[in-house]
Amino acid sequence: MKNIKTSTGVGKWLPRKFDLEKAAGTLQFTDDLRFGPELLHAAVVRSSIPHGEILSIDTTKALEMPGVVRVIVGEDFPHHFGLYLKDRTPMAIGRTRYCGEPVALVVAENENTAREAVKRVRVDYKKLEAIFDPVKAATTNTVLVHPELHKYEHVDFITPQPNTNIGNWFRIRKGDVEKAFEEADHIFEETVTCPQIAHGFLETLCSICKQDPASGEITIWTSAQSAFTVRDIIAKGIGYPLHKIRVIAPPIGGGFGGKAGMTIEALCLAAAMDKEIAGRPVKLFIPREEVLLTSWVRQGFVAKIELAVNNDGLIQAIRNTFWFDTGISAEYGANPVRSAGYTSMGAYNIPNVWSDCYAVYTNKPFGGAYRGFGLPELMSALEVVIDIAADKLHIDPVEFRKKNLLKKGQTTCTGMPMHDHALDKIIDRVAAKLKISEKEPPVREGWKRGKGIALAIKAPAIPADASSSAIVKLNGDGTVEVLAATMDMGQGTYSAYAQIVSEELGVPYDWIKVYYPDTQSHPYDWQTVASRSCWSMGMAVKRAACDVREKLIALFSEYWQVSEDSISIEYGVVKCRKLGKSERIDERVQNGFKMPDGVLKGGPIIGTGSFTPPDIIYPDTDTGQSAKSVVHFTLGAIGVDMEVDPGTGKIAINRAVAGYDVGKAITPINVRGQIEGGTVQGLSACLMEAMAYDENGKLLTPDFTDYKIATFKDAPAEIEAFWEETPEELSPYGNRGVGEHSMIAPAPATNNALFNATGIRIHSYPLSRERVFKALRAKERGETDFWEWPYALDLAFRKAKKEW
Repeated sequence: MKNIKTSTGVGKWLPRKFDLEKAAGTLQFTDDLRFGPELLHAAVVRSSIPHGEILSIDTTKALEMPGVVRVIVGEDFPHHFGLYLKDRTPMAIGRTRYCGEPVALVVAENENTAREAVKRVRVDYKKLEAIFDPVKAATTNTVLVHPELHKYEHVDFITPQPNTNIGNWFRIRKGDVEKAFEEADHIFEETVTCPQIAHGFLETLCSICKQDPASGEITIWTSAQSAFTVRDIIAKGIGYPLHKIRVIAPPIGGGFGGKAGMTIEALCLAAAMDKEIAGRPVKLFIPREEVLLTSWVRQGFVAKIELAVNNDGLIQAIRNTFWFDTGISAEYGANPVRSAGYTSMGAYNIPNVWSDCYAVYTNKPFGGAYRGFGLPELMSALEVVIDIAADKLHIDPVEFRKKNLLKKGQTTCTGMPMHDHALDKIIDRVAAKLKISEKEPPVREGWKRGKGIALAIKAPAIPADASSSAIVKLNGDGTVEVLAATMDMGQGTYSAYAQIVSEELGVPYDWIKVYYPDTQSHPYDWQTVASRSCWSMGMAVKRAACDVREKLIALFSEYWQVSEDSISIEYGVVKCRKLGKSERIDERVQNGFKMPDGVLKGGPIIGTGSFTPPDIIYPDTDTGQSAKSVVHFTLGAIGVDMEVDPGTGKIAINRAVAGYDVGKAITPINVRGQIEGGTVQGLSACLMEAMAYDENGKLLTPDFTDYKIATFKDAPAEIEAFWEETPEELSPYGNRGVGEHSMIAPAPATNNALFNATGIRIHSYPLSRERVFKALRAKERGETDFWEWPYALDLAFRKAKKEW
């Protein structure tokens, strides 16, 4: 029985951990670490063509430069790496597959020398035909990005298709789709496209690697979301035992999925393990203009969606084809395809589902994890199609969604029963708060005003064995240390863990310190992804804190000679009201209690906890069916009130209202922050973000001069965030994840609002000024549907570049 009193436990509004150090500039990131004069610096030689054979690499002039130690090429480190599919090498070997791919690594005594030497490396190529269009790449095999795909190792639930450009094919086969379409009263078929987009994190990538020349042990300091995943991928790639690889993850300045898995660590390690480096640490820092060529990007997306609806407005079937542009690697990008696939009917009850989801190789930078993990792309399309169907059926878009809502007990597209949730209440609250059915005059003279709504749904995209473990240590002054290998990259999980410990131990929040990950000191955690940390690691932290509490109370029970249930811990003080005693936690919890019989008992109190989802069953690879395909879903909705300038195509967001069923808000300040931040990020992706390339596959938007993201000036004047709390059964406190979900639906809600304002439907993101302007002009010619192949933006950007 828990007998605890605290004012800083679960559900309290408290200052966040490490915010003070961040504001003061005292928190040290990887680039801030100092190693003295023995530190070497690496810089990357990158391919100048998108596809071709490497005929030769001449390093002579680079090696002649004073201070250059070594130039390493792909053949010097010929290992394949990958989390789900081992299709990546740190440097190109024999063939380059995208413009910007590393082909060599210069190592020098200082960074300036390394970067200057990069310019002196000469690479000769035999150009091959490149492919940039994911639909063409998937449907024709004239160009194979990975001719040796059949040789790559992969996990069982990923299904690459040899002799094609398909790195993964995920399928859903539920019900009788053909019959449903034959009998349908109404059929709607639409296509929606999204380009690749970038994460936009503040801190660029940085890794420092060192190998001990005597023991061979490797230490990696890196800006990574998941220290243990880096360790595991590296170990499997180079055939090393886990205990000989230590990964230290200092604080990182944002991630959004872009620092998930392995990014540049193996590339840096290629230098650190080179025999001529002789055990010196090597630092690889990626400047801003190279980040988009080095990290994950959000996959481009082409969706073809067909809906079958009856005269009562009930959706009878859906048929989907999703092409995810995963660039030259599907080693991580294979999994967002699954995430979208097993959510491919959205938040709706659709009895018949046919979905084909492809991770398609192209000659572009590699796609992978990004906040929302496949769902922003999916819902940016599906929620627009739902609005189109409602409009053509003359049904209110809110009522059409509620009529078809997936409710408790009804099955998802994988056949898994949906759990309880409050999405219907959330939809009503969003609609009411936004006055969505009320036509209001524009705030800006001459502009057109509209309102739109969209739903969000996402499950943690995790394998069945995604485990977490934690250690909680009680110090001799009552303070507490927590070792949990989650990376707090701004989402506030360390605050949540401290509140969980306060809730279970009865010690004040300020007495609790949570440490950044180190695989040598911390117990295992799978990854900091999938909005799983407060749920999965939260369960482990709670169990570890309970373990400490039980040990502490057992000792005081024997020391005071009373039953355990008569003892409480209140605000860091152990009490027994029956005896009228109260004592602060002191050094006896470290050194032991002298019991009434004179025997010393106890010693350091250390609690441990672990958690593995107990009942996930991988979906069948042929049908996608599973009795429990995911642990749970978080659902929500967002409404957007916007205006558009008919003369310029500029969109301005007046207001956004967003709500999600989070189960339980562990740290309300974090939940509100996640909803507000994700809303702005989702609007940014909707209105301005796109990676553009020239005709040779060269990235034209490598930095924030040309790659635009939303600033404070672009954010809505008001974002109203709220949440419902329908408890999750298997959870520390009924909580579910919310970190990614607010990113999922702002784009389609804005697109739907644009239609409400103007009567035009744009099928291609982003809804940039130029694109909206062109769509408005097209409407003057009688065209209300505006659709551009995503690479039309590249053509426009190239033209503008030339004019500049």
